[in-house]
Amino acid sequence: MIEVLLGSPMLTIQDTGRTGWRHLGVPRCGMMDELALRQGNLLLGNDEHAAGLEITSAPVLLKFLQDSAIVLMGADMQASILDQTHKNTREQRLLTGFVYQLSAGECLRLNAAKTPGQRAMLMVSGGCDVPLVMGSRSTDLMSGFGGLHGQALRAGDKIPLGQPSHKCIHLKSGVRQHSWNHQLRVLTGPDFTQFDQRSRQALFEKSWMVTAQSNRMGLRLQGDRLQLNQSDNKPSSRGLSIGVLPGLIQVPPDGQPILLAADAQTTGGYPAIASIISTDLWQLAYMTNGTRVRFAEVSLAEAHGLARHQQQQMDRLRDALTLRRAPA
Repeated sequence: MIEVLLGSPMLTIQDTGRTGWRHLGVPRCGMMDELALRQGNLLLGNDEHAAGLEITSAPVLLKFLQDSAIVLMGADMQASILDQTHKNTREQRLLTGFVYQLSAGECLRLNAAKTPGQRAMLMVSGGCDVPLVMGSRSTDLMSGFGGLHGQALRAGDKIPLGQPSHKCIHLKSGVRQHSWNHQLRVLTGPDFTQFDQRSRQALFEKSWMVTAQSNRMGLRLQGDRLQLNQSDNKPSSRGLSIGVLPGLIQVPPDGQPILLAADAQTTGGYPAIASIISTDLWQLAYMTNGTRVRFAEVSLAEAHGLARHQQQQMDRLRDALTLRRAPA
């Protein structure tokens, strides 16, 4: 079990998300950087979909009430392990992507990321063993279910852990994280041709700035105003809302795009100009206020190929770790 001694806004339990329920209006949620979650879980011998903690701001102080192995991924929050006095640093500056061991009574402290708002992921041997809700342990903050009591973690909360598999990789071994480059590859959306030629060109030729009005539901972007063809005097010529998914880029009447993220609603009526391919969705975890984003168009065949390549990389990591497991 882990006790939260010091929490921070948006400290939540997340796994790979809640799938198969969007037709009932239930968002996916899940870790913003799902790729990092899966990599960390593989290092620990967990199921790839095991729940961990998503950390958006700091400081955070977590007390481990049992011996545990951990992996931190994502943004470097200058984490350290405090001994059982909670005053002395036992382990200076934990590296992301590596396995560390904590003894019962020790604490993990996370400080602010170099770029405020970038997310870190904490995976623990056994995973966070909160109840499954609709097949997932992810926290749905808008609906108030999943995770621990359906809300962000606060001081005094205790997070139950599952049974470790004893297949953890050797301590101080790890994986190299993917590096984010803030270029997102997209497929054109169902309403792409409704926009005028200048807007279609601007989408790919200009950069877009992430604004402070961004969260796990969506990233609001600022840049050139995207406009519909003059003949279209309605928000969308299709007239009705459609099902939407994380990664979809919608354009409200002000012409400034909204990039839907993990907690995105399930339907929307704004014109959909493009959609981020699944391979690049993990990068949204690191796009904070002031980040500049560029879009690059790919074909559907290219998107499928990139998804296969990403899965092949995960398969190779799984195979490599199988050969290097520490003895039980």
